[in-house]
Amino acid sequence: MQLTKKHFRLILVLLFLSAIVYFLWLVRSSLYPFLIALFLVYLLNPGVCYLENKGLSRGWSIALLYVVVFAVFVLGTTRLVPIFVNDLENFAKELPHIFKKGEELLYLIQSQYQNSVIPYSMRVAIDDSMLALQQAGQSFARELAGSIMGLLSHVIGLAITPILAYYFLRDGHSIKEGIFRLVPCHWRNELTQALKDIDTVLSGIIRGQLTVALIVGVLVSSGLYLFHVPFALLIGIAAGLLDIIPYFGAFIGAAPAVTLALLESPVLALKVAILFLVIHQLEGSVIAPKILGESVGLHPLTVIFFLFAGGELFGIIGMLLGVPVAAVGKVLVKHSIKLLL
Repeated sequence: MQLTKKHFRLILVLLFLSAIVYFLWLVRSSLYPFLIALFLVYLLNPGVCYLENKGLSRGWSIALLYVVVFAVFVLGTTRLVPIFVNDLENFAKELPHIFKKGEELLYLIQSQYQNSVIPYSMRVAIDDSMLALQQAGQSFARELAGSIMGLLSHVIGLAITPILAYYFLRDGHSIKEGIFRLVPCHWRNELTQALKDIDTVLSGIIRGQLTVALIVGVLVSSGLYLFHVPFALLIGIAAGLLDIIPYFGAFIGAAPAVTLALLESPVLALKVAILFLVIHQLEGSVIAPKILGESVGLHPLTVIFFLFAGGELFGIIGMLLGVPVAAVGKVLVKHSIKLLL
């Protein structure tokens, strides 16, 4: 097939984009302030646009929104952090007792299990599966703690993220116009639509999923509080944060609550398990469809694949970024094919 001028330009663009992706891969360890800044941009941009439509300049809109967010943060910190810290202190004090009760429960289960009539070969298979599950849980906990500590260790990067977010919010239109000037005129309509689709996808994932996680965290904390499960606030916060991870986050978040309830009584553990099941069903059938809609547009098999791929490459951070990257990649591939045809 003979290459036309259009095909030649497209090949050059694809090579240029590949070079950019390769460069970003090389400097990936320094990109986290920009990723967090973009996260903040997607959270704050609707408020900035609202104030701008009311007559304020974009710069003043951003400054006013920063003041409001800072005030809410300080107010929330003074109200919620003491409760959170108190729960952490109580959890640290109760941890030896929790471990002791857990060991007693495991010993009881093990003694009942050893005296059961399960065939030896099946028992060995069950033991191996339980050991693998335990090791996977410990590995996940280590990776989660390592990711959090690694993020907190980059204090300078975290400190400049509001500054980066400010410039992204203020100069977003100028950056977009600069990109358009680099693109041939007959590609600009397709690029405009691609950017709109990317914005829709990322809005659904960032703003939508964060809203869903917040609702799940509140429901979990409230339900556990009504059931008198200890450390309801801590577990609710953890469940909400883990719910950001599609499919698996809900089950991982339920594990500590069910475990703590099981140490109290099997009936309480059953109630907590039913609570998480109801919240998960409510999220999947009502909350998430209303908030997220079809904005992400990925098949569940695709989501699960990129969750595993992201986790294998970058651990917890990879699991969080795998789905957004896949969704944006799908948009880019779709519009690239349109340019080819």
